[in-house]
Amino acid sequence: MANIRLGAVALLALLTLGFFLEQADAAGCCLSYVKKPFPCHRMKGYTIQDSKTTCDMDAIIFHTKGGKFICADPSKEWTSRRINCLKERAQSIA
Repeated sequence: MANIRLGAVALLALLTLGFFLEQADAAGCCLSYVKKPFPCHRMKGYTIQDSKTTCDMDAIIFHTKGGKFICADPSKEWTSRRINCLKERAQSIA
């Protein structure tokens, strides 16, 4: 009987941990886009947020040199220009 209780407690702990990890991952999602473009020289990289995963919308997340994150609409022309700028900068370093 004690083994069953211990198993039930362990299962409950795993389910709770999984719930909190999922919530923590969702907290890192973009929920809206910036309205104005940011200059390329302020950015150091980017990641792609895909709505097919845990987040609800597609976005490009630019990483600034100040350690902040900027959520951009991937369909905007300025977003593509910033991505190209970052790629060109990376190629010039290599």
